[in-house]
Amino acid sequence: MNLRDSHLELYTPIYDKFLLGTFAEYSQQCLEAFTPIEDQTSEYKVDDLSGLGSWTFTEEGAAGDTEDPVLGYPKTYTPLKYTKTIQVSYEAVDDDEYALLKRDTEAAQMGTGSRDRVERLTSTVLNGGFASTTNSPDGQFLWDTDHPKNREETGTTFSNLLSGAWSHDNLELAETQVTANLFDLAGIPVPPTSTIKLFHPPSLRGPVKRVLSERAGERPGTANRDINRFVGAGTTYTYEPVEWIYLSAASDFGGSNTAWYMIFKDFGYLKLIWRERPHYASWRDDNLDIYNFKGRMRLAAGADNWRCGFASTGL
Repeated sequence: MNLRDSHLELYTPIYDKFLLGTFAEYSQQCLEAFTPIEDQTSEYKVDDLSGLGSWTFTEEGAAGDTEDPVLGYPKTYTPLKYTKTIQVSYEAVDDDEYALLKRDTEAAQMGTGSRDRVERLTSTVLNGGFASTTNSPDGQFLWDTDHPKNREETGTTFSNLLSGAWSHDNLELAETQVTANLFDLAGIPVPPTSTIKLFHPPSLRGPVKRVLSERAGERPGTANRDINRFVGAGTTYTYEPVEWIYLSAASDFGGSNTAWYMIFKDFGYLKLIWRERPHYASWRDDNLDIYNFKGRMRLAAGADNWRCGFASTGL
């Protein structure tokens, strides 16, 4: 029998459906850069280990040199809890036995809010990489000019901080900088992924599109019909532009309308650690005469290696 007292148990699954539906309703741009990982431990720990470097010539009958791997810089992800609660009084149920069903809008908004929190957490990793908000495990800013080669050879440094506003010419310079700085802990060149995610705020939508999709293959803004290297056959890399409003200076995102990012997602250095996916919990408070419905999730996001990409403030 559908008694009023059973509404709590009856409609919790419905609310869960509303929450999860709106959570996944819009594509999450963070997944274009961050690798989601399901983990049930209290802390998720990551460390790098160098390869053994280039092989050396060895004389006949000789054992050859030995080499010890070099440890990288450890990174610990600690999932934090995020919640939102809505309440329904017993009286609301007494006066309208379908009052709980009318909470579907609030449940849907709760799902939208959880998605917003995930987007904010992940975008902060990129936005804050130009300052101390986001540090690389090596102690430098995520986007910086002096990342040490490894813990033992700190005198050799690399830069993943690009310079200049978004443009065809500055993208060419960026490719040169990537080639000159993308090395592993042992000093061996690391080829960039063939597909590079090009993250940018909405304000750069037009400039990015003009550079990457000029139909005539000509460089934008030039009078001499210069060749646009980034379209057509023979391009070195495939750039996939990803427009992300959370990278902008709008609202309180903490982003910029000029910054742009070259992200190597396939390296897996940007991580979204899920301890608990968004879900509902519910309970009754017979003292206050209230039904409580609480959305809850636990997660962490971050970068465990500066080689996740290169970025420019656009200034």
